[in-house]
Amino acid sequence: MSDTEQYTAEELQSVLYDIMTECINGRTDGHRCPFCKEGTMACTVEEDVSVRMECPQCGKYFDARLG
Repeated sequence: MSDTEQYTAEELQSVLYDIMTECINGRTDGHRCPFCKEGTMACTVEEDVSVRMECPQCGKYFDARLG
């Protein structure tokens, strides 16, 4: 079973969207990695619309842009 088989594609998108929304609203700390469940995501926000979330534990990352 792969890291993300516990989620459907829609569920994973929803989880990442929820984390992204919290980051845009200033809550960038303490988000657990939805891929490995072990790491705490390093989240950065640029220009209030661009978000990068990266797990130092498993190395997976996600870049998103609102707007």
